[in-house]
Amino acid sequence: MNLWNNFLGKKDKSESTEERSPFMPKIKDPVEILFAKNFTQKGGKFLFVENTNNALDVFNKILLENNWQMEQLVCLNPELAEHFNLTPSETIPKDSAALLLTCEYMVANKGGMLICQHQIHNLTLDKLPEHLIIYADTNQFAPDVSEGMSLLKSKYFGDLPTNITTLNVKDSSKENDFLTQGNSSKNIYLILQE
Repeated sequence: MNLWNNFLGKKDKSESTEERSPFMPKIKDPVEILFAKNFTQKGGKFLFVENTNNALDVFNKILLENNWQMEQLVCLNPELAEHFNLTPSETIPKDSAALLLTCEYMVANKGGMLICQHQIHNLTLDKLPEHLIIYADTNQFAPDVSEGMSLLKSKYFGDLPTNITTLNVKDSSKENDFLTQGNSSKNIYLILQE
């Protein structure tokens, strides 16, 4: 619950209320809070859940909110598909409304997700549906891409995955900016389970 309390701005009773000197270094937000701020500022939908039952409930509410049927969703991961009562798929049909997937790490300073072949196989980001639902847990935070890559190398020591990329949230404030046309940003729901 500490992550949730930090996100809501609840102070720990043990924290001092004394004024800090302007010459002291600024207190940095924890990576969890920094990620949540950056992710939501860009337009990502951050949904924090405490357990699997809550995750399934939130998932069903996402479907209801978007008027999506289960048949319109695709999931490439058989275990994840079973967890959310979906039929696993090897490909992504063109008429898919959304893709359910996991991520390797959530990158705090960018508010994006580090993914690889384990999530999207050999597909490029432009081949993925416009809407993504990402299921992750609270031990998948990395302060930046460099640290995320180091963690990825440690996790898959000797067998580094291919197709490593960063998935970014589509920033609705820059949607009409010609510089962002053709990029592979997506509308992302993040279901983060404690």
